[in-house]
Amino acid sequence: MLKKFYFICLVSLLFLAGCAERTFRKSAFLLGTEVEITVSEKNAKKAKRAIELALKKIRDEEKNLSYYLASSELSRINQNAGKRWIEASPELFSLIKISLAYSQLTDGAFDIAFSCGGYKKIILDEKRKRIKFAQKGMALDLGGIAKGYIVDRIVKFLQKEGVKEGIVNAGGDLKVFGRKSYRIAIRNPFDKKNILKVIAVKNKAVCTSGLYEKAGHIRNPKTGKPIANPLASVTIIAPTAMAADALATAVMVMGRERGEKLLQKLNFSYFLIDAEGKIFLSDDLENKRG
Repeated sequence: MLKKFYFICLVSLLFLAGCAERTFRKSAFLLGTEVEITVSEKNAKKAKRAIELALKKIRDEEKNLSYYLASSELSRINQNAGKRWIEASPELFSLIKISLAYSQLTDGAFDIAFSCGGYKKIILDEKRKRIKFAQKGMALDLGGIAKGYIVDRIVKFLQKEGVKEGIVNAGGDLKVFGRKSYRIAIRNPFDKKNILKVIAVKNKAVCTSGLYEKAGHIRNPKTGKPIANPLASVTIIAPTAMAADALATAVMVMGRERGEKLLQKLNFSYFLIDAEGKIFLSDDLENKRG
């Protein structure tokens, strides 16, 4: 199980299939949460096979990226990169490289390094796909980005399998794909029966992070302490689940004002709720009904 795979149940899905298509879905407990894959497809055999293969692929991805599993590739790097250069698979190397880019973008509010050090002490050898830590005792935790990364990869996998419409939802980190728009309901973190906003999403990702069920579980990577004056929840709509996942984590750390400035600069849609229940949202969502 990947560390810090938190989800506050803010998002529900209203899936509308075409007349000639049927909806197929299956869920499993993976990545420390409930993962549900939903596809709209005429061919039942094709749909069910694609879903089963996708779930298996998620299990394989989790084994490689797990912080807790001693046999995972990430654990091998954590155990040895403080001593010498360690080669990484192209996939993991790419994910770590992208993670460092988000660390730079957020001025360290998003940081996969902990146990002393920080992202600036992760050294990459681009040519040989090797990783080294500049300080002993460091370790990497991909919990703030891996779920979104896996969601994106599973969407691409399903598309290669011939699935044209669907949703991959990993405990609220989700991506919709296909020609249709899907309605996503954002729930009140203080009253889950209350829907605050319904938004239409097409070929985009929606990720939510929040504190109100597990106060203190998100820490400032610079201080190691729980974040002060936290937002109750952060929902981000972005082209990729990986981007939305990483930035949802970062904005929780950055706070509303800094977080909004960054999201506006990136032109990402967002829906923020502070500890008092006040809502802050991007202009495009403000102007939409719901």
